[in-house]
Amino acid sequence: MERPKVTHEMVLAAAQNLALENKWDAVMAGELADVYESHMDGYELAKELESSYSWDISVMDVEALDYMDCEVRNIHRDACLSWVLETNIQPPLPIGTMTTRGEITGISTHDAASYLIRENGETNESRRLIVRFEDASAQGCGA
Repeated sequence: MERPKVTHEMVLAAAQNLALENKWDAVMAGELADVYESHMDGYELAKELESSYSWDISVMDVEALDYMDCEVRNIHRDACLSWVLETNIQPPLPIGTMTTRGEITGISTHDAASYLIRENGETNESRRLIVRFEDASAQGCGA
């Protein structure tokens, strides 16, 4: 089973959460979901809402809209955690494996089904890449 992707339903749920917190109506939540694209900040969302739906945007709205991307990511992360629990996903490579990106030093507790990888040549002992299980390749096994 494939890792969940961000869906329109997830985006709409995030928009509804923001609408509830900011006392916006359901129509506004739907409009927000319609214009949202991944990694948009509050200003970009505000400009798009103003242009597409004639929203009268305040500074407080821009600040509130800054949380939209984070809300979508949180909902997606929860869906990925549920997916891991439902499917009992196990790491295909053991800790200590050298990958094309570096050495697997652990499993992420923040991102579902993801490794912590110490990047090749990294000198900072605490820095790690977070790489999804399906994106990690053992050295010599292709990229």
